[in-house]
Amino acid sequence: MATREDWTRAALAAIADGGVPAVAVDRLKDAVGATRGSFYWHFKDRGELVEAALALWEREYTTELIPLAEAVPDPRARLRALFERVYEPRADPIEVALAKAADDPLVAPVWARVSEARMGLIHAIFLELGLSEAEADSRTWLAWAFYVGHHLLDDAPARPERLGRIVDLLGS
Repeated sequence: MATREDWTRAALAAIADGGVPAVAVDRLKDAVGATRGSFYWHFKDRGELVEAALALWEREYTTELIPLAEAVPDPRARLRALFERVYEPRADPIEVALAKAADDPLVAPVWARVSEARMGLIHAIFLELGLSEAEADSRTWLAWAFYVGHHLLDDAPARPERLGRIVDLLGS
């Protein structure tokens, strides 16, 4: 019997494959091996399923990761670790899909919270590096723009191979 978690994870996989529009009950029922009745047992409608998938993404990709990053005591090492985590592997298809759908009414509030939390972490690092509030604000925006751009330009042939240089530029 398919669980709420099965449906939610299948919806997140569908977002990775085809964006938010790919979350369709008839498509997902086959992926989870269940019926439409199972879906309606767990969710009142598609919107509730999308919200559950977004909540799962927010929790697993941000809320649970921020304390791990904050546990790195040296701010420069923390900045490097953050960029290594998001820059060295291929862009996460969920992140790409959600960045492109940031104006979707279901995605927008979650994207905004995740962006604020992640930017808050980066901002704190810059302050710990001794930058002024204004300089930390500017570098936070630049780092976030780099992050979002990296996801949207993942296949670009001019991708720099020296992550260390990027971190040095932002963190110096």
